[in-house]
Order: sequence, then C-alpha cells, then structure tokens
Amino acid sequence: MASKLVRTIKSKFGINAPRLLVRTHIPWPLRMIAVGVLVAAGLMLGQWVFETGLRLAGFEKSQAQEQLAQLTARVSQLTQENAELKAEKMRISQQIEIEQTTQKDLAKSLQTLQEESAILREDNAFFRNLLSPDQGPGPVSIYHFKVERNPVLAGEYRYRLLLLKSGKREQEFVGSVQFLVIGDQAGKRVAFALPEAAPGKPQAINVSFKYYQRLEGAFQLPAGLSPKSIQIRVFEAGSTQPKWTKTINL
Repeated sequence: MASKLVRTIKSKFGINAPRLLVRTHIPWPLRMIAVGVLVAAGLMLGQWVFETGLRLAGFEKSQAQEQLAQLTARVSQLTQENAELKAEKMRISQQIEIEQTTQKDLAKSLQTLQEESAILREDNAFFRNLLSPDQGPGPVSIYHFKVERNPVLAGEYRYRLLLLKSGKREQEFVGSVQFLVIGDQAGKRVAFALPEAAPGKPQAINVSFKYYQRLEGAFQLPAGLSPKSIQIRVFEAGSTQPKWTKTINL
C-alpha cells in the first residue's frame, strides 16, 4: 500500500508528471473590445472590398448619387410640366366649349334672322299684291303654305296657310279648305283627307274673307303612315271639286 502511494506521488510530481501550462488571464472587457475592433475591421475591410469591386466594374458611388439627383430633378420638372399641360388642356377645352356654344347660338340667331327675313319678304310681296289688285274678278291664290313635323309628338304636323284674294274685292270669298295627305302605309300607297270629324270621316275648314285669311293648326296622321306629300285643296261654296290646289313634298 505504501509503495503504491509513493508511485502515485512520483507520477504527479516527478519526471513523468504531466506538463503544467501557464496562461495569461485577459479580462472580459478587454476581450469584448478586441472582438469589437476585429468586427469593425472586418466590416471596413468588407466595405473596402465591395467599393473596390464596384470601381473595378465601372460603378462610382458619387456618379450614381449625381445621376440619381439629376433623375430626381428631371422627374420633378416633368411632373410640373405635366401639371401645366393638364391645366392648359383644361383651359383650351373650356375655350373650345365656349366657342362651340357661341357658334351654336350664332347659327340659331342666323337661322332665326333668315326665317324672319323670308317672312318679311313674303309679307312685302303679299302687301304689294294686296295694294295692287288686278282688273276684273280675281281668283283665290294659295299664297303661302308650310308644313312642319312636330319633333316632340310622333305623327303630328303643324301647318301655316295664307290665302289671298286677288283682283277686285267687292265680294267676299266663301268656301272651304281641305288637306290631302299622300303616303305609304303597310307597303301600299294611300291618301287621307284631313281634317277628320271622326276616324274615316273627313271634313273641311270653312273660310270667308274679302282680302286674305291666315290659317294655322295641326293634324295627326294615322300610325304607320309615312307621308310623301301634302296637297292643299280650296273649294268654293257649293262645289265638290277643288278649284285651287297646291302640293308640297315632305
């Protein structure tokens, strides 16, 4: 037992004992600082390698920043120009609308003036005729006859008629007026006498005048009738055949 103890002591403290390593103790704060320095150095080295690679590839950061600034300024300029163009477009559109409205108003005024001028010419001719009667008994003339379709009510037409008695006017003209509408219905040519006292029962408009007589009114055509022409027919009292007629095409 004693010999065994001696051998154990010799193995630990003798020539055959294991080597003893002596290490310097470094505090943890210094270790952390060293690690931080190494990490920072690694990052700086990586940044340097990255920028060097970009430069070798033809890319400069300062140039890229300058180009980015130029592009940003260009975008801002184009945005401003776009806003100005939109405003100019709106102004021009409004001006065009105003001009179109003005042109429409002028066209309407011109049409009204032309119609009034035509009416005045007709009235002048009418009064010249009225003040200069021919010698001997004169007939009744259909001086003016106009028919217009009602744009609102389908199938309705409005008419204006002026009858003039020329020649000597000592006696009144007594008679009647009737309209004969000729058109197509269901593929057939048909004729309707207007106005109607009842469906299928035509009647005439009685007239009595010494110088002239104006007639204005409206008539309704049957459904499905496409009128082609209208004939004004003037009858003398007691006659069944028209003595004066005038036809206008629609």
